[in-house]
Amino acid sequence: MNIIAIKRIPGLDCYELKENDSTVLEIRYKPDMHTARVVTHEERRVLIIENEGLLRIKMAIKNEYGVRIGSLTYDNFSDTHGSVEFERTKYRFHIQYTPVPELHVYQRRRKLIYSCQLSFDDNHSKEAKSQSASFIIAVSWYLFLKGGIKETPAFHDAIIF
Repeated sequence: MNIIAIKRIPGLDCYELKENDSTVLEIRYKPDMHTARVVTHEERRVLIIENEGLLRIKMAIKNEYGVRIGSLTYDNFSDTHGSVEFERTKYRFHIQYTPVPELHVYQRRRKLIYSCQLSFDDNHSKEAKSQSASFIIAVSWYLFLKGGIKETPAFHDAIIF
């Protein structure tokens, strides 16, 4: 079972993605600085999350150097549906709050590629709607890295004659 454990400290939101009781992703999001520290087994990154939307919620995702690498966009009039894009790889997401809070990530609209349960430290499920963008981005980043590692060509495959 995939679980996202969510803990809130004033000024810091902490998330842990657990797959089969081992932590594969840790996120430390500082809302006042708009930065998320993302740690996996292979990589440590700082992502800058900036709000770009005027009439709808749209966020730009930048790397630690300020270069735009993706975006998160909520569908119109929704805080549970939307899309995340990293370097031309697009994911759709859906957050379901009843009966059990869950995050579902799709590729190509209907192909479910990842699902995880949301576990709050003390029933902050109503507050999760306002803080959900950072963990959606982090889970999508994790899936992007997993997909990118599989598609990386071997040295002999990259040589073109």
